[in-house]
Amino acid sequence: MKNLKTYYVISLVIFSLAMLGAVLNSAINYDAIVLKIIILGYPAYLVQVIGTAQVIGISILILNRTNWIREWAYAGFFMNLVFGIIAHLLAKDGNGATAVACSILLLINYVMYKKIKEKKKNKKKLKSNQTVLKKVS
Repeated sequence: MKNLKTYYVISLVIFSLAMLGAVLNSAINYDAIVLKIIILGYPAYLVQVIGTAQVIGISILILNRTNWIREWAYAGFFMNLVFGIIAHLLAKDGNGATAVACSILLLINYVMYKKIKEKKKNKKKLKSNQTVLKKVS
C-alpha cells in the first residue's frame, strides 16, 4: 500500500504542477493564450473560466476528502483535456501533446486513488469481520 500512495502522490504533484503551470502561463501570456483559444474556435472568456476551474479542481484533489466531489473533479479534468486534444486536432494546430501527457498523468492518479480507496475499504471490512468473529467466539 505504501508504493500505491507514493505513486499517487508523485502523479498528483506532477499533474498539479502542470495544471497550475498552465494557469500561470495563461495569466502571464494572456494575449497569446486568448489568440490561441480564438484560433481553436472558442470564445476568449473561456481562458478565465478554465483557469478558475483548474485551480478549484486542483484544490479539491489535494485538500478534499469527500469522494463524490473528487470524482467530479477527475471528470472535469478529463473532459477539459480530451476537448483540448480534439480542438487541437480539428484546428490542425499541433497535436495536443501536453494534453495527452496530462491525460496520462490524470489516469495514473485516478487509478492509484481508486486502488488506495479499495484497499482501505477491504481493510475496514476485514477488521469488522474479525471483530464479529471475536464476539462470536
